[in-house]
Amino acid sequence: HPSFEVALERSLTELLQGRSFEGLNDLPLPTFNSQTVSEPNNFVEHFIDSVGVVSWRFFSAKPDFEFSEWDFSGSNDEEAETLFGIFEELGAEVYMAVHEDLGAPVCRILVPGYSEVYPIEDLIWDNTNKALDYREDILNLHRLDDDQLTDLVERLEESQMDDHADIITLIGIEFDENTVWGQLTILELKLLVYLALQRHEEALDCVQMFLQYNDNTVERGLFYQAVSAVLEIVLDDELELNDYLHSFQRMFGEETMAAVVGSVSGEVRFHGLTPTNMQLEGLERHQRLIDSYKKLHAARAAKAGN
Repeated sequence: HPSFEVALERSLTELLQGRSFEGLNDLPLPTFNSQTVSEPNNFVEHFIDSVGVVSWRFFSAKPDFEFSEWDFSGSNDEEAETLFGIFEELGAEVYMAVHEDLGAPVCRILVPGYSEVYPIEDLIWDNTNKALDYREDILNLHRLDDDQLTDLVERLEESQMDDHADIITLIGIEFDENTVWGQLTILELKLLVYLALQRHEEALDCVQMFLQYNDNTVERGLFYQAVSAVLEIVLDDELELNDYLHSFQRMFGEETMAAVVGSVSGEVRFHGLTPTNMQLEGLERHQRLIDSYKKLHAARAAKAGN
């Protein structure tokens, strides 16, 4: 904010949002490494929750720039005129959208090349339109044949997307967070596809990575612990699953082991994922979201008609 008092207040409230004074002890130490400070991801860390690295130069008694007292003693209109004038001098284009459809005015201002927090390259890479390449296949997962599943998993592997990103973000569909769909990550999806395709070596690699970084439910974690053990037995020519099945049933439960053995044998496909489709069958949370947008569009249309 151009007003120093407001900027200082916002900085402090943002810094302490959801954090105690003792929590400040966990902040990274400042550095003299200018490259670390100016690295784009460091800006993002500051933007998210103010945990980015700052420079020791902030604490120097010799400032890089002479302090300039900004005078914004005028009205809001005069302040806005001054700020927009600065953008005009910089040759920057300013895009503004004002929404008053539901009685609560909202103003959004974008200045390309100035207001982006994330690097432009990241914005292009993470464009939500990429969901279109995966949404239909994932929602129709239970109806895909082996060739289609192979194509899906190969595209996911080649995409170089973060394995720990969730499917909700990838395809832009809201699932109930308390369901397997709601917790599903790209890594777990690839794992389930490899199991369905009987590609046990790839499935074992995925399940070991999943267990290493798992933050899913306890029940789901136990399921994959059992899957890992069964896969290792299946891939070892000197081991027989029947020799271990009774013990595994006592450790993990008969119902879990039935799902595990069925998943590894290919008889059970995509355990825990309830079938849906492009009509979002059974996805009440996303249906409610769509209903909300319909109400918003109806309100906008009614306002425009007046």
